[in-house]
Amino acid sequence: MTDRPKNSGNEKNLNAIAEQSGLAVVVVDKDSRALLVSNNNSICGELYSSAEFAPRCAEFCGKAYASAVEAGAPTSYECHAGLQCRAVPIKSGKKQLVAIIGRAFLSSRNYRNATARAVAGDWRSFPPSKLFENVIIAGSPSHLDKLEQQVKASEPDISVSQARNEPEPVSKNTEIPKEAIVETAEKPTEAPPVIDQRAPDPFESSLLNYNLDTSPAESEGGPDPFASSMMNFRLESLPAFHQHDASDREAWQAFIPSLLQVSYRLACQRILEFLARHYGIESSIWLQPEGKEFEVAAAIGEFANGPMKIGITTDDKRIRAAVRDDSPILLKERQAGSVKHQRLIQLFPVVIGGRVRNALGVASERMDPELSGRVLKFCRYVASRLEILRLREAVAERERVSRMLREFNDRLRNVDADNFWQQLMSVSAELVGAERASLLVGGAAEGLTAKAAVGARVDLAHATDIGERVARTILEKGKPVLVTDAARISLPPAPSERQYKTASFISYPITLGERGIAVLNFTDKVNGQRFDKHDIETLDLIAPQLGVAVDRMVLRDKAGEYAQLSITDSLTGLLNRRYLEERLTEEIKRSDRSGEPVSFMMLDVDEFKSYNDRFGHPAGDEALEIIARVLKETLRGADIAARYGGEEFCVLLPQTTTDEAERIAERIRHTIENTKFPKRKVTVSIGIASRSSSISVVRDLIEATDKALYQAKRDGRNRIRTYAGPGEGDDENIH
Repeated sequence: MTDRPKNSGNEKNLNAIAEQSGLAVVVVDKDSRALLVSNNNSICGELYSSAEFAPRCAEFCGKAYASAVEAGAPTSYECHAGLQCRAVPIKSGKKQLVAIIGRAFLSSRNYRNATARAVAGDWRSFPPSKLFENVIIAGSPSHLDKLEQQVKASEPDISVSQARNEPEPVSKNTEIPKEAIVETAEKPTEAPPVIDQRAPDPFESSLLNYNLDTSPAESEGGPDPFASSMMNFRLESLPAFHQHDASDREAWQAFIPSLLQVSYRLACQRILEFLARHYGIESSIWLQPEGKEFEVAAAIGEFANGPMKIGITTDDKRIRAAVRDDSPILLKERQAGSVKHQRLIQLFPVVIGGRVRNALGVASERMDPELSGRVLKFCRYVASRLEILRLREAVAERERVSRMLREFNDRLRNVDADNFWQQLMSVSAELVGAERASLLVGGAAEGLTAKAAVGARVDLAHATDIGERVARTILEKGKPVLVTDAARISLPPAPSERQYKTASFISYPITLGERGIAVLNFTDKVNGQRFDKHDIETLDLIAPQLGVAVDRMVLRDKAGEYAQLSITDSLTGLLNRRYLEERLTEEIKRSDRSGEPVSFMMLDVDEFKSYNDRFGHPAGDEALEIIARVLKETLRGADIAARYGGEEFCVLLPQTTTDEAERIAERIRHTIENTKFPKRKVTVSIGIASRSSSISVVRDLIEATDKALYQAKRDGRNRIRTYAGPGEGDDENIH
């Protein structure tokens, strides 16, 4: 008996159905061997080949044949990777087979989880270029319904594997490596981390030189010809441009691996260069959402001359209509002068998992419908791969900032060091990647003084009118300013001797309550890049620590040791009650304005009187000094510890919720309990309260915290209690 040809007409038909639908089709026999694999999801291919994940795949696709045949009808399931699959019973001659179709993400949540797992979760060992080579994303279950009907009607004649060297599904009879079984049993699948979804490096919208509005553009040709011919962004009814499919797919597959080896920003640029090279689109922009706004990630051609703003939001009804009706949005440039020279741009939203993830803007009033379909099919194909780059860089940036913040907090503990100002300036500049930076201290009324500088071309300490150009205004307004291009705003030119390399800078005010006390200035970002919103967000994180540290050093510099002694406890070196209550007032005011949480903590040394009576007051003082040292080493840079009186200590916790305060308190309690004291074991009781609708003034916050501390004492000491608000009658809700 001779074998049938590998590519029978019906098998070719199944391949065509899979390619046109954009979904996977895998035909398996009763032993779960793959007889035909078409358009397989690359995630499936990588996981099937993995000893770690093969057993998980066996629990789903490995049992698809049995479940579908037993049910006598198609069965749907979501696998461990978050892919939607459907097992469809089919006949090939007299043989019973099952077609596993779909293998697609139907929800944006599952897709985001998959990218998160690839970036920093349990899939991070897989090469992204292979894992995301052919990720399949569908818009709705109706896409699978249509494919199911096509597969049922195909009547395939299959006798030879068409796997084309792709991995086969793991069946229940497949021998699984022993080490894989052990690891799976002991190490459950790691939950994907929470990834910051904000897109990196957006242009600052307030300084853009022109806008595009969403006014309908007039056309002599009547209705827009795209309205009925555009491809479906969600891949529910993709038109097949057969004369171009093969060349397009070949070009895409050659392009994608190189894309995944570069940075996100460069990848966006290369996408536009590919569109120019392969499709002849000379001027285009690649957009990404930043909140509800679109930000420009890359631009070529006539759009590359300067930053621009797209005047339409991601939730605009015209965006929804464009996705629903498969039609672009025609925008016109808002510029003074002749309407005849206004540029037109066609905006094509790109949807991934039901959400607008990107948009392509093309400088054109019309585009051939067939070319539009091919271009958007490519954008849809490339956008899902691009997401892995964005998330990978977001994780790397988050880790970098976390490391720098830890270093920043460590340096702040040395606030009395002679080089404090320079240390503060150096680490702040490194956090935002600035080659040059300066720290100006003072008030808007009395003027500013340069305390430290990094990379300065002139001696700022002897410069005249320091801060008059920008910093003083920023301090008066109390809000940071990010400038992407100083040439585009009405700002006096900088003195030539300063020799700035770039036109982008940040001026960031440091405030304490409502009082401005200093300004940080950053210029010349590394590699000639612009500063961006992420740099502002990084500075927002360290602003509370900066306010406290700068205020203390300014007091020391202004009045020497007498001023320092007036706010410092002489025994422990901590701040005293007077200073703490002033800062508490300022933080509650800040909380009133911003809505940010504030928590307060009181600690009392358990049975301290007996400690003094038995071992003497010098031993008691030594114990208090040890507790003060524990507080300094345990607390964060923004937290303010003070000796409240006798054996009582207080901690002000800015921007801290009750839950976070309880975790910090437990760390303090546990550390003190396990610290070796000279005479005997020492413990503390801790009370906590947070600002709320019923606690909105300093007196009430202190009283609530004191009540919680008293309850901790009554309940046996060496424990933490939290004031949760007034209870019924005269009772207090403390837990």
